[in-house]
Amino acid sequence: MGDGLNKALVLTILRHAEDFPWRMHDIGLMALRLDEQRQYRLHVWDPTLSVGEPPIHDHPYDFTSEIVAGELTNTLYHEDRAGEDYVRFRYPPGAEDLRRSDTVRLSATAATFTEGDHYRQRAQQLHASWQLPGTVTAIRCSWVEVPALTVCLREEGSWRSAQTRDARRQEVKAMAARALEWF
Repeated sequence: MGDGLNKALVLTILRHAEDFPWRMHDIGLMALRLDEQRQYRLHVWDPTLSVGEPPIHDHPYDFTSEIVAGELTNTLYHEDRAGEDYVRFRYPPGAEDLRRSDTVRLSATAATFTEGDHYRQRAQQLHASWQLPGTVTAIRCSWVEVPALTVCLREEGSWRSAQTRDARRQEVKAMAARALEWF
């Protein structure tokens, strides 16, 4: 899809957002699967709805993300003895209750992206992202086999599930309206 088609398609979806089965993540993310293979997704971000600081995490897929509207800062993390201390949780995909923890020191490199920009990320790269409210991204996922997923947090007791829930009608209306302000 070209940039113009993406933006036109996204605008149509957002204008009729209540007609779609959105999912909510507690990081201030409303997501919509765009195909049955779970390869393409549309994300609408509102960090004011995040439960705490965005977690540092990896994914069970490589992905390419396009900023359709708004602005996003993606921060990549790597192990570094001179870095900051984090509690690292690891668990088999789909089995958060089997998580184990240890500590790790991480350093970060951030990059900011705006409308029309793309960035790529490998499944096992640790990252966290921050967005301006209403930012819209479209991602393409390439699923890979990973032995474990990782989440790094500042404190041991700050674990939050990565599970999603159905978005409530009022949430969909409010987040879509915020995103439409960028168009």
